[in-house]
Amino acid sequence: MDRQIVFKCPRTGMNVQHRLTAAAGEAADTHVSVVCPACTRLHLISRTTGRPLGEK
Repeated sequence: MDRQIVFKCPRTGMNVQHRLTAAAGEAADTHVSVVCPACTRLHLISRTTGRPLGEK
């Protein structure tokens, strides 16, 4: 099931919206790489929480 997430870009502090696609066979606690439209860099986003890697 696809879902929309909103995360805060660690570089710019802007809220960014992204669509996570459901992938068969992937563990739920993995991180996916997302190209950030705010800073054009890659961020690793948790599939379960929608938070960038390293954010508390």
